[in-house]
Amino acid sequence: MIQFKNTDEDAKNAKVIVATLPSYNHLKKAIFDLKKSEAFGALFNINFVVTKVAAKNFYMNKNRNCYQYLIENCMKGVSNAVIFEKQNLPQGEIDIMLRTLQNANFSRNVIMTSGKSFEFDDLAKVICY
Repeated sequence: MIQFKNTDEDAKNAKVIVATLPSYNHLKKAIFDLKKSEAFGALFNINFVVTKVAAKNFYMNKNRNCYQYLIENCMKGVSNAVIFEKQNLPQGEIDIMLRTLQNANFSRNVIMTSGKSFEFDDLAKVICY
């Protein structure tokens, strides 16, 4: 991102840059490392972090053991919003997962969606709150 900001003409003058990380396994560590980096901090200010969680990836096994990094990445101070893709699972399971995410972050910051997309207005409500 530093190279992009320094070499791309449009990026040099951009007020907002949206970056997407392909995997959230180490999101918490990556965010904190970026915030500590002086070179990154001179060019960027991380305002919002949005995490997407798919219900099918919630548990690491059938005993309902959650992936620890999944919960850590959704916590207050790491993510400003959590997009929860509920998929085709029983409503009871979805309710448990939703409560877990709402306990990790504020209830209003968890946006549930049935597919891979979500209403941008829902995200705007969380970010503008």
